[in-house]
Amino acid sequence: MQEIQWFPGHMAKAKRHLSEIVRYLDLLIEVRDARIPLASHNDDLEPILDKKPVIVLLNKIDLADSAVTGQWCHWFKDQKIPAIEVNGKNGKGVEEIWKIAAGQYDGKASGRAKRIGVVGIPNVGKSSILNRLLGTGAARTGNTPGVTRGKQWIKHRGFEILDTPGLMPPKINSRSEGYKLALIGTIRDEIVPVYDLALYLLENYGASLFAREASAPKQLSPEEQLLWFAEKRKFLAKGGGADLNRAAVALLHEFRNGRLNRITLELPPAAAAESAY
Repeated sequence: MQEIQWFPGHMAKAKRHLSEIVRYLDLLIEVRDARIPLASHNDDLEPILDKKPVIVLLNKIDLADSAVTGQWCHWFKDQKIPAIEVNGKNGKGVEEIWKIAAGQYDGKASGRAKRIGVVGIPNVGKSSILNRLLGTGAARTGNTPGVTRGKQWIKHRGFEILDTPGLMPPKINSRSEGYKLALIGTIRDEIVPVYDLALYLLENYGASLFAREASAPKQLSPEEQLLWFAEKRKFLAKGGGADLNRAAVALLHEFRNGRLNRITLELPPAAAAESAY
């Protein structure tokens, strides 16, 4: 896969909408997937956000390698970007978001509630974070005059919060980045063949993926690993042979739902350079 083109009309509309409302926002919360902190960032957002303060949420930490997630938090700290480990499923880390958001305006006079926009590419768990962030104490304020016609702000803890549509970049030129996005489900399986995606996962992360499997094969090709997985799960095709297509689908499902070992698909730049030697 040399290039993935995936920018339907509603994405272009969402980008225009974000461009219009960003000037009304005081703070951005960007949700990323903890397994791919770089690939789950849309570089196309940077000129739109116009140097607004940003808090990065590394979501789905229950699916990522906890040690590597810690490394990513240190990396973001070095970039002067607040980063928080969160789990949208159980709310872990959400309270820390409010502390950092409040700290942005501590001691500053304000004649109105501060406005927060929540951004992120599709399938990083933005909705689950919003639900946890707002809880049951939030109140819809209705349309704010002069700001985002047709959109409702939600008031909570002295802030007004606005959700934004998931926004993908117009194109993805890197094969590895595209595969990583497909692995977490941001790019539909109809665009990247499931069999190819399973082989990519096994080729690059097979050893870590099956680290908890005592009987996992060592030093096998991706095709041989998939065959082993099919036989272990007893996925048989007509005639008795291994059903590799079914195995590929099951492998991706188990990876995406954390049923295999917790792995992170990207290392922080410094750590990635060290691992190359």
